[in-house]
Amino acid sequence: MMTDLASTTPQSLGRDPMVGLRLARIDGFEPAIALGQDELPAYLRRFTMLFADDATIRRGGIGRVTRAVNAQGEAVALKQLILPARDEFDDDAAHEALVAKFKAAFREEYECHRALSGLKGFPRLYGWGEVDGVPAIVMEWVEGETLARLRSRLAVDDAGRLSPLVAARLGRDLFDLLCRMSLVGEGFVHRDISPANIMVRTARLPLDRQLAEGTFDLCLIDFGSSLALEPASAVAGTGGKASFTERYATLRRATVAYAPPEMLTDDIPDLRALRMSPAIDVYAAASTVYELIAGVAPYEAAPSTSGASGSRKRTRDIASPYRLKMDTRPDYPIGAHAPGCDLTQLLHREPDVALAAAEQAQQLGLEPDSEELRDALAFVDAQLFDVVMACLSSHQKDRPEPAAVEAALSAFCDHYAQNVGRSLRGEPLTPCPMDASGRAVRRALMVGATVVCGVVWAVVVVSAALLASGARVTATLGSLVWSGSLPGIIAALALALPGIAGVAAGALARDRRSGFLQGVLALSACEVPVLVVAACSVFSQRAVMGGLVAALVATYTLTWFLLAMGFAFELPVSAPRHTKARWRLRLPVEPQLPVLLADLSKYRPILFLRPRRPRSWHLKLSSPHAGPCLTSLSARRI
Repeated sequence: MMTDLASTTPQSLGRDPMVGLRLARIDGFEPAIALGQDELPAYLRRFTMLFADDATIRRGGIGRVTRAVNAQGEAVALKQLILPARDEFDDDAAHEALVAKFKAAFREEYECHRALSGLKGFPRLYGWGEVDGVPAIVMEWVEGETLARLRSRLAVDDAGRLSPLVAARLGRDLFDLLCRMSLVGEGFVHRDISPANIMVRTARLPLDRQLAEGTFDLCLIDFGSSLALEPASAVAGTGGKASFTERYATLRRATVAYAPPEMLTDDIPDLRALRMSPAIDVYAAASTVYELIAGVAPYEAAPSTSGASGSRKRTRDIASPYRLKMDTRPDYPIGAHAPGCDLTQLLHREPDVALAAAEQAQQLGLEPDSEELRDALAFVDAQLFDVVMACLSSHQKDRPEPAAVEAALSAFCDHYAQNVGRSLRGEPLTPCPMDASGRAVRRALMVGATVVCGVVWAVVVVSAALLASGARVTATLGSLVWSGSLPGIIAALALALPGIAGVAAGALARDRRSGFLQGVLALSACEVPVLVVAACSVFSQRAVMGGLVAALVATYTLTWFLLAMGFAFELPVSAPRHTKARWRLRLPVEPQLPVLLADLSKYRPILFLRPRRPRSWHLKLSSPHAGPCLTSLSARRI
């Protein structure tokens, strides 16, 4: 768990950048990337002799991170393992076993980080070695600040809440990183996403520019709890064998406030399978976005309680955070635009929201600080809250996939200004969909395309074999000459074997992504000899030759299309969401209103009341539980 990784530099401390630095010699340096013999010496010179600035030391998991520079002045991060201190009751063997355990966990962190090195949004890894006999990792120094530190700077009120639009943009870019991790091998899970492990880079673009442009250069750090996923068959075939994470659970932990329940216990069935799921990161990332929205983590005490427990509980103050997160749902977030907020002050700190609100308010003749405008903003914000709450389910199967959340957050950001106007006019909002239809449709298309391609492929092979059967052909390969009638079975095998080889190579691959490449290579390798033989053959009938060439091209194309479809089907798709309902109710008698509010209070809806006539009210309701609330009421859905 990374507590902080700020971009403190010697220059910022007002001193000579090379004064007071510690020489760190990296022994046994292993480059993180494959290098040629001519490239290796220069690479070793860059990273085997470093000058570390101990004033920048920050703790990260079981290691400490220090900013260092090499002889060329390049800044890097040097992460060294913190060896366990020997307990007075431990013998030599026990202590050595504990040290070996720490070193194994640290090496696993390096290997997991190595899988993501080079992808946008992840620190570049340079190599592995030892400093004075202690394992060390050399990686990119990320200039910037963590969300944990930036949150107070980005907050728009005293409760530490961000503008919902800014929080949604940060969440969108965070879930985009989660989608990229799914493209590495069988997938990748960070398992310790928290504000302290999310950095906003400022080396390329200052923070103010990122805020103005609405996109953030995020970077995930600290891979001490991360895991490269295995094929489902490998997980199922272990027979309960303990994974690396289970063996080193005490060293590879998640941050309790943001972690899902399955990361907070060791005694539930199928624990290994549960901990090898991207749903872990979905929960933790949503908890982070929740904190940006509400100013507190989902299970932390609200700021207004002044130390009292209130309806929320601190995860660190209870015996079982696992039971808390399994047995209770987090409170519906209260955003910056909640009732009672100072809208004028907020809009001064939310330029994008202020622009959208001012434009819509001007069209409708509303004051910039009107209650109706505040209610409209809060009603639009509820879309974001619904997306976040859908991710905080205690059960993995109920959480949406990262790609679905990223798409929903992108839609929220793209349609924000438009939806403010729709809310003011009482029109339905443009939705932020997270539905499961995408996977079902894609699966149906995949199956249908496979069947069609298979039928066409078989028809082409059989037809070409019948066409060529008995045809007179003369084949000349150098000094070898053969002449005779072509058997139909030979023509069929020449057409079918390349496709069979391509499909088999793709199916035997570790995943569909590598299967596509392996399948195309196998297909091409088998197709080339057939084309060479065909080019050296002369048929008595030109029509037969033309038909065979056309059949070769058709079978190659169909096989390639099948491989491409298999690869495309593995790309991230949408997943289920809880839909938000909007209702318009007309109550003929005003005294009924307190009763209605009392009945609905347990569902924690967001209510917006506007008098339309002296004896009627217009009510808007936004809640993930809107349906059960209104079953006994006469309502009209809009």
